[in-house]
Amino acid sequence: MDLGQTIVVYLGIFLILWYAVALIYNRRLGIRTYRWLQPGVATLGKITQAKWLGSSGSGARIGVAQAKAPFRQAEVAFLLETRELLPLWLLNRLRGIRDSLVVRVQLRSVPQGELEILPQGHSRFGDLLTESKQNPWAMLDRELPAGLRAAARGRNTDNMLESAKALLNEVGPGIRRLSLARTAPHLILDMKIAQLRSEPSERFFHLLTKAFGGNQEPADS
Repeated sequence: MDLGQTIVVYLGIFLILWYAVALIYNRRLGIRTYRWLQPGVATLGKITQAKWLGSSGSGARIGVAQAKAPFRQAEVAFLLETRELLPLWLLNRLRGIRDSLVVRVQLRSVPQGELEILPQGHSRFGDLLTESKQNPWAMLDRELPAGLRAAARGRNTDNMLESAKALLNEVGPGIRRLSLARTAPHLILDMKIAQLRSEPSERFFHLLTKAFGGNQEPADS
């Protein structure tokens, strides 16, 4: 074989070995993450749904149909990076894609205002500011941790941010999006799960419950 063929053969062997090792790693990581996450979700109420998203190497979804106050329903999912395909994994890393946790919650009471908390400079801010002229969004001057910024509309948004202060201080560096809306799901939180794994998941869900327990009004039943 000439040099080019040799490189192709060894590259192919390397990619096959990478795939096998990454597949095993992701599956084990998925099982560990599920076991870490489950006790925290259980603090919201009885778990009524739990399933893998394809396989343990991809992620899982856990649901609570009748959650404790201040929540009515909750769905928590974690998504793992596609480590098995090395070129795709490297591309996704460059795009900032990491193992993520996504929480979607319906509250028992409708928030009085709406918030979008995102990393500074996020393109979604531009979309929000041009979204509605009748009920416009406005950027808040309030300083938030970890380079986050907030846009808001409606009432009582300063108090809502104050209630979320402990959550933002602790997990702010991992937040990709935190959205509080008047339509269900009222709360959407998308964040890097690596920011959370060093502590029991119960602590994270305690902070989440504390952050969004007030500053709302009765919802239609």
